[in-house]
Amino acid sequence: MLRKRKRSLRPIDHPSSEQQLVGLRAHAQAQKQSTVERLRTAITSLQAQQQPISARTIYQECGLAYASIRRNPEAVLLYQQQSTFLKRERKRTRTACPDTASSRDPLLAYKKPDLVARLRQEQTCRTELEMQYASMLADYVQRDVKIAELEAELARSREYFEGLRMTVQQQEHQK
Repeated sequence: MLRKRKRSLRPIDHPSSEQQLVGLRAHAQAQKQSTVERLRTAITSLQAQQQPISARTIYQECGLAYASIRRNPEAVLLYQQQSTFLKRERKRTRTACPDTASSRDPLLAYKKPDLVARLRQEQTCRTELEMQYASMLADYVQRDVKIAELEAELARSREYFEGLRMTVQQQEHQK
Protein backbone atom coordinates (compact mmCIF):
# COMPACT_ATOMS: atom_id res chain seq x y z
CA MET A 1 0.00 0.00 0.00
CA LEU A 2 1.12 3.42 -0.79
CA ARG A 3 1.05 5.99 1.88
CA LYS A 4 0.05 9.53 1.24
CA ARG A 5 2.39 12.17 2.41
CA LYS A 6 1.13 14.70 4.79
CA ARG A 7 1.52 18.20 3.54
CA SER A 8 2.66 20.81 5.91
CA LEU A 9 0.08 23.43 6.72
CA ARG A 10 2.63 26.19 7.03
CA PRO A 11 2.84 28.61 4.12
CA ILE A 12 5.65 28.18 1.68
CA ASP A 13 8.00 31.03 2.16
CA HIS A 14 9.93 31.71 -0.99
CA PRO A 15 11.98 34.84 -1.07
CA SER A 16 11.20 35.52 -4.75
CA SER A 17 7.43 34.81 -4.72
CA GLU A 18 6.45 38.47 -4.19
CA GLN A 19 8.73 39.50 -7.05
CA GLN A 20 7.18 36.81 -9.24
CA LEU A 21 3.66 38.11 -8.52
CA VAL A 22 4.68 41.64 -9.42
CA GLY A 23 6.21 40.33 -12.63
CA LEU A 24 3.09 38.28 -13.44
CA ARG A 25 0.82 41.28 -12.83
CA ALA A 26 2.97 43.45 -15.08
CA HIS A 27 2.94 40.76 -17.77
CA ALA A 28 -0.89 40.42 -17.50
CA GLN A 29 -1.28 44.20 -17.82
CA ALA A 30 0.99 44.21 -20.86
CA GLN A 31 -1.07 41.41 -22.41
CA LYS A 32 -4.29 43.37 -21.80
CA GLN A 33 -2.81 46.44 -23.46
CA SER A 34 -1.55 44.32 -26.33
CA THR A 35 -5.04 42.87 -26.82
CA VAL A 36 -6.62 46.33 -26.83
CA GLU A 37 -4.04 47.63 -29.32
CA ARG A 38 -4.49 44.63 -31.63
CA LEU A 39 -8.26 45.14 -31.45
CA ARG A 40 -7.95 48.87 -32.23
CA THR A 41 -5.68 48.13 -35.18
CA ALA A 42 -8.08 45.48 -36.53
CA ILE A 43 -11.10 47.80 -36.15
CA THR A 44 -9.30 50.65 -37.92
CA SER A 45 -8.27 48.32 -40.72
CA LEU A 46 -11.81 46.93 -41.10
CA GLN A 47 -13.27 50.44 -41.17
CA ALA A 48 -10.79 51.44 -43.86
CA GLN A 49 -11.84 48.39 -45.89
CA GLN A 50 -15.51 49.23 -45.19
CA GLN A 51 -16.16 45.77 -43.79
CA PRO A 52 -18.54 45.03 -40.95
CA ILE A 53 -16.98 44.86 -37.51
CA SER A 54 -17.79 41.52 -35.92
CA ALA A 55 -15.96 38.87 -33.91
CA ARG A 56 -15.44 36.82 -37.07
CA THR A 57 -13.99 39.68 -39.14
CA ILE A 58 -11.73 40.73 -36.26
CA TYR A 59 -10.44 37.17 -35.99
CA GLN A 60 -9.82 37.07 -39.73
CA GLU A 61 -8.02 40.42 -39.63
CA CYS A 62 -5.67 39.93 -36.66
CA GLY A 63 -6.24 36.44 -35.25
CA LEU A 64 -7.75 37.78 -32.01
CA ALA A 65 -10.44 35.40 -30.74
CA TYR A 66 -13.61 36.71 -29.11
CA ALA A 67 -12.72 34.81 -25.91
CA SER A 68 -9.61 36.98 -25.59
CA ILE A 69 -11.68 40.11 -26.06
CA ARG A 70 -14.26 38.92 -23.54
CA ARG A 71 -11.63 38.42 -20.81
CA ASN A 72 -10.48 42.05 -21.10
CA PRO A 73 -13.05 44.65 -19.91
CA GLU A 74 -11.42 47.49 -21.88
CA ALA A 75 -11.40 45.39 -25.07
CA VAL A 76 -15.05 44.37 -24.53
CA LEU A 77 -16.04 48.02 -24.20
CA LEU A 78 -14.15 48.96 -27.37
CA TYR A 79 -15.70 46.03 -29.26
CA GLN A 80 -19.22 46.92 -28.10
CA GLN A 81 -18.78 50.54 -29.17
CA GLN A 82 -17.54 49.62 -32.64
CA SER A 83 -19.47 46.43 -33.47
CA THR A 84 -21.64 46.89 -36.58
CA PHE A 85 -24.36 44.56 -35.29
CA LEU A 86 -24.50 46.19 -31.85
CA LYS A 87 -24.71 49.67 -33.43
CA ARG A 88 -27.74 48.53 -35.42
CA GLU A 89 -29.32 47.13 -32.27
CA ARG A 90 -28.74 50.41 -30.40
CA LYS A 91 -30.34 52.37 -33.25
CA ARG A 92 -33.36 50.06 -33.20
CA THR A 93 -33.83 50.42 -29.47
CA ARG A 94 -33.50 54.22 -29.69
CA THR A 95 -36.15 54.54 -32.40
CA ALA A 96 -38.59 52.09 -30.84
CA CYS A 97 -40.10 54.23 -28.07
CA PRO A 98 -43.37 52.84 -26.69
CA ASP A 99 -44.56 56.33 -25.67
CA THR A 100 -44.57 57.71 -29.22
CA ALA A 101 -46.89 56.84 -32.08
CA SER A 102 -46.24 53.76 -34.12
CA SER A 103 -42.92 53.93 -35.94
CA ARG A 104 -44.63 52.37 -38.94
CA ASP A 105 -46.79 55.46 -39.46
CA PRO A 106 -45.49 56.97 -42.73
CA LEU A 107 -46.53 60.50 -41.76
CA LEU A 108 -43.95 60.48 -38.97
CA ALA A 109 -41.24 60.47 -41.62
CA TYR A 110 -42.33 63.90 -42.94
CA LYS A 111 -40.89 67.19 -41.74
CA LYS A 112 -43.32 69.81 -40.38
CA PRO A 113 -43.15 72.12 -43.43
CA ASP A 114 -43.88 69.16 -45.69
CA LEU A 115 -46.84 68.18 -43.55
CA VAL A 116 -48.20 71.75 -43.61
CA ALA A 117 -47.87 71.90 -47.41
CA ARG A 118 -49.59 68.54 -47.73
CA LEU A 119 -52.37 69.62 -45.36
CA ARG A 120 -52.99 72.80 -47.35
CA GLN A 121 -53.08 70.84 -50.59
CA GLU A 122 -55.63 68.43 -49.12
CA GLN A 123 -57.71 71.34 -47.80
CA THR A 124 -57.73 72.91 -51.29
CA CYS A 125 -58.81 69.61 -52.84
CA ARG A 126 -61.53 69.21 -50.22
CA THR A 127 -62.84 72.73 -50.86
CA GLU A 128 -62.96 72.06 -54.62
CA LEU A 129 -64.80 68.78 -54.05
CA GLU A 130 -67.31 70.47 -51.73
CA MET A 131 -67.98 73.09 -54.40
CA GLN A 132 -68.47 70.37 -57.03
CA TYR A 133 -70.84 68.50 -54.72
CA ALA A 134 -72.78 71.71 -54.01
CA SER A 135 -73.22 72.42 -57.74
CA MET A 136 -74.22 68.80 -58.39
CA LEU A 137 -76.75 69.02 -55.56
CA ALA A 138 -78.18 72.25 -57.00
CA ASP A 139 -78.48 70.53 -60.41
CA TYR A 140 -80.25 67.55 -58.86
CA VAL A 141 -82.65 69.85 -56.99
CA GLN A 142 -83.45 71.73 -60.22
CA ARG A 143 -84.02 68.42 -62.02
CA ASP A 144 -86.30 67.23 -59.24
CA VAL A 145 -88.28 70.50 -59.43
CA LYS A 146 -88.56 70.16 -63.22
CA ILE A 147 -89.66 66.54 -62.89
CA ALA A 148 -92.29 67.55 -60.33
CA GLU A 149 -93.54 70.31 -62.66
CA LEU A 150 -93.70 67.90 -65.60
CA GLU A 151 -95.51 65.27 -63.52
CA ALA A 152 -98.04 67.91 -62.44
CA GLU A 153 -98.55 68.97 -66.08
CA LEU A 154 -98.87 65.33 -67.09
CA ALA A 155 -101.47 64.79 -64.41
CA ARG A 156 -103.43 67.86 -65.67
CA SER A 157 -103.14 66.60 -69.25
CA ARG A 158 -104.40 63.15 -68.29
CA GLU A 159 -107.27 64.70 -66.41
CA TYR A 160 -108.13 66.87 -69.41
CA PHE A 161 -107.91 63.91 -71.82
CA GLU A 162 -109.92 61.71 -69.50
CA GLY A 163 -112.57 64.41 -69.36
CA LEU A 164 -112.46 64.79 -73.15
CA ARG A 165 -112.77 61.03 -73.65
CA MET A 166 -115.77 60.90 -71.33
CA THR A 167 -117.37 63.74 -73.21
CA VAL A 168 -116.81 61.98 -76.54
CA GLN A 169 -118.24 58.71 -75.15
CA GLN A 170 -121.32 60.48 -73.84
CA GLN A 171 -121.91 62.14 -77.16
CA GLU A 172 -121.64 58.79 -78.94
CA HIS A 173 -124.12 57.16 -76.56
CA GLN A 174 -126.60 59.95 -77.14
CA LYS A 175 -126.67 59.58 -80.83
